[in-house]
Amino acid sequence: MGTSVNRASPNTPSWQVVKAVLGTAEVPIERQSVEIWRAAVRERGERLSLELGNDILAAACEIASRGESPAEAIRQFERRIVETKSVGLTFDMAKRALARSVAQSTGAEGYARELFAEASSYYVSRDLPSFVAAEGRVATTSEAIRLKESVRDVAREAASSAGAPPRDSTGWRAYISDVLDRLQRGGS
Repeated sequence: MGTSVNRASPNTPSWQVVKAVLGTAEVPIERQSVEIWRAAVRERGERLSLELGNDILAAACEIASRGESPAEAIRQFERRIVETKSVGLTFDMAKRALARSVAQSTGAEGYARELFAEASSYYVSRDLPSFVAAEGRVATTSEAIRLKESVRDVAREAASSAGAPPRDSTGWRAYISDVLDRLQRGGS
């Protein structure tokens, strides 16, 4: 039986803003998302762009577009990971995004949307459980799940508004930067 650990966000000024608004009904979901992504970019800096802009994640666009089975798509993705000896949370998020996009036949566009939705889930999950049932916050776990899905939807929309993701490494990195900018601005 596995266990999971919920590591809270760092206690920095940008994450303190997130902790002040996350799960608060008076703060629109879009604004909560903006604060999450601003804090994430401040925390991670250029590393966030580099990780999401990784060549293997760019190659997953091509895999997602082939229309193969989710199992075959994951095998191809994992083969690239093993070949390059790459590890990390970003690759796990990309694998989930790839499986979902292939299963839903949404191609490279769906993969890019789901990649940012997965990243949003990660950032929300670091702190939201601490606020469930707190005064002025989401009252139930079901409300927290709906809030998390709403933040995921904001990320999907930002990725979608950036257009079709390029399949070449240089274009992919530019696309990632564009989506990150859109998420921090709160607009398409």
